[in-house]
This record gives sequence, C-alpha cells and structure tokens, in this order.
Amino acid sequence: MLLYIEKKAFNFNLTNYIKKKCQIKIITINHYKDIFNRSHQDFNFQKSQNRFILAVKEKNFLYKGSKFCDNRGYENFYYSTQILGCIYNCQYCYLGGMYPCGYPVIFVNEEDFINEAKKLKNSFLAISYETDLLAFEGIYPFHKAWINLAKEKKDILIESRTKSANVERLPNNPPDNFLLTFSLSPKEVVKFEKKTPSLEKRVKAIQIALDKGYRIEIAIDPIIKVDNFKEIYKNFIDYLKNNLPISEIPISIGAFRMNKDFLKRLKKIHLSEVTYYPYEIKNNEARYKDEKELIEYVQSLIY
Repeated sequence: MLLYIEKKAFNFNLTNYIKKKCQIKIITINHYKDIFNRSHQDFNFQKSQNRFILAVKEKNFLYKGSKFCDNRGYENFYYSTQILGCIYNCQYCYLGGMYPCGYPVIFVNEEDFINEAKKLKNSFLAISYETDLLAFEGIYPFHKAWINLAKEKKDILIESRTKSANVERLPNNPPDNFLLTFSLSPKEVVKFEKKTPSLEKRVKAIQIALDKGYRIEIAIDPIIKVDNFKEIYKNFIDYLKNNLPISEIPISIGAFRMNKDFLKRLKKIHLSEVTYYPYEIKNNEARYKDEKELIEYVQSLIY
C-alpha cells in the first residue's frame, strides 16, 4: 500500500492506526488536491493501485442533501464526505464523472465529522454518499464512531449504503436508528461493478448482518437495461426470494440516471454498453426513455 499523507495529517489516531496495520510506503504532500485535482490522470490505472490519500478536512464536514432526495420522513437530510471516492470502480457510478482521481481521499480528523453530526436534530444522515464506507472497514473501523453516535442521538437516522461484504468487521447489536442498505444487482450487471463482491457474497453479508442485529434495507438501484432484461431480473428476484426474507426487508428501486456532464466524462473512462447507451437527456440528466416501465416491471416481480 502507498499512502500520500498531508503534513498536517500525520498526528491523528486514524493515520497512526493505518500506518501500524498495513505494510505501506509513504509520500508526504502539502495538500491532498496536489494529487487529487491534477489534470490528465489515468483513472482506471489508479483504481488498479492500492493507494490512498490521507488528509485533514478543515470545514464543511456535513452537506445539506438535495430536496429531490428521499429524506425518509425526517425534517432534515444531510450527508457526510469523510471519504471522497471509492475502492470499487463501477462503470455506471457518477463518482467517475465527478472526480478526476481514482485514489480515494480519507479525511483523518474523524472527531470533527462526529462532533458536527452531534449538532443535528430530527435528521437523516447518509455517511456513504460519495464512497462505500464499509468497503474501507478492513483498514480502519469507520463505523464504530457512527454507530455510537446513533446510540447517543436517537433523533438521527444514520445510513451506510454499501456493496461490500465486510459486515463481520462490524459490532453486534447496533441501535435501530443505524441502517445498512445493500445495493444489489443481477450477476449480469455486477460485471459492470468492477472490484465489488459477487451477488452471492453480498446476500451472505446481508444474512450475517441480520444475525448481528442490523436494520437492513435493499436498494435495487440503478436498474441497468441489459439484453434479456426481463429474464435476468426475474431470475435475480427469484434468487433473492429463495435466499433472503425479502418480504420483511424494505426494498427501494431506481433506474440508471446521471448528470449529462458526468456521463460525458465517464465515457472517457469506461468504454461500455452502460456509458454509451442512447439515453434520453432531460433537464441535464441522462435517463432511459422507458424508465417508468423498467421500474414497474421489477416492482411487479417483488410485490
């Protein structure tokens, strides 16, 4: 592992934990943007490397969520950006169109994020909004502090959304206001989700998380329109019904959609049937023309 570490990021518990845990090479930098914001970077090459940037975030520990997003019935919706970028390299992910660099940035001043979240009232807080936080649990126990916060602040619902199978690293018996949402796709779509665990491993992770006492939801989002779409998604839902108590697990469904400028950049990274599909552009977003029918079909398979 290679770490780019800001000079001011060295004397933090998170930094020291990672340094002690992993065999690493260190390059000292002045500011994370010196690496992260460079032009003409090779995103896919960087994704193939085991490299991270450790930095200190100085402000904006939480952001107000879009009014177009589901606030889950809470008065306020916020999201945290403790990590920028992801270990995975999904060909349909907007992060590839948003960020110029494939190396994730980990902000090491964890307490500042937690202390800012303690100020929230009657809020829904997403902690895996621009990353997959659970995918990083192998290098640092990121979820411990957030689960403890959920125990302390009962008027906050904290969600960690993931494709990871790292649930065995999580503590047992979390509070009801801590939510794990698993993003699931048919195996024919998982092929576009580079470096992610298989569908079978994610389903096993859900089973383990349920046994550990976690509140679980499933996100079939985004639906990807592949060849033999109906048969593939029918087999997928049948598999879930046979391996999970899905009648007891809330399921959200959404089709592929992306800012058109992010998609334009993503095409330069991934030459695939997902990025080059002839989407309909409305209100600066790329969507399937038959989005409604796709969602309704998958819903019909579940309910």
